[in-house]
Amino acid sequence: MGKIIILLSIVSGLLFGGVAIVKTIEGKVKVKRNKKMIPLKVGSGLENGDIIISRSDSSIGIVFDDGSRLSLGEKSIFVIKKFKVDPSKKEYDVNLRLKKGKAVFHSGKVGKLAPESVKFHIPEGIIGIRGTSFAVEVK
Repeated sequence: MGKIIILLSIVSGLLFGGVAIVKTIEGKVKVKRNKKMIPLKVGSGLENGDIIISRSDSSIGIVFDDGSRLSLGEKSIFVIKKFKVDPSKKEYDVNLRLKKGKAVFHSGKVGKLAPESVKFHIPEGIIGIRGTSFAVEVK
């Protein structure tokens, strides 16, 4: 029964304007949306423009609507500037920013169909690239 509720949360979140869903969470992670801080939990939907903030001893796993996956470690600040992947219209625009912390990103459909459309910004940091996956740390 619990799995059905989570699945319904994921589907409804993505159908109503969401671009991603929280798959796993440990500790305290919040999203800043429209100047409000909202605590996140498994099944929470994420939208374009959201700023995800993880605290000490916290982490989050996110799945985007194309199957791309993102893991954030503790003390991270991450912005979903834009995530649009629509193969039926051949529209691809992924613009993400890690301001602080650690992230691991695995691209989904966008990595196969339009890898050049993925922009993952960092101010300064270390990037490790392995095909369609990479790890980033920003201090």
